[in-house]
Amino acid sequence: MSMDQESARLAADAYCRERVRGWDDRAYRLKIDETVAVEGAFVFGYLPTVPDARGRLRVGGNLPVIVDRETGECRLVAGVTEYFALRDEKERQG
Repeated sequence: MSMDQESARLAADAYCRERVRGWDDRAYRLKIDETVAVEGAFVFGYLPTVPDARGRLRVGGNLPVIVDRETGECRLVAGVTEYFALRDEKERQG
């Protein structure tokens, strides 16, 4: 049975809570990443909603999290090389 988007978002949140520094302090929010696509998966980007010590609402180097629709397995995109390959594939698909 395939996961729905909300179940995938909850899985991604739990995954990121363990792996992304400051997840709770910065109150990160997940949203569907429109720039990349992975067949059979949801892809979520995330941004903080609470500013850092310098007052910034951004974070450098945050790569999207991929949630497999069938298994619920989560993983972060494996670096900028994979990110650009996924983005280029989405652009080719239109």
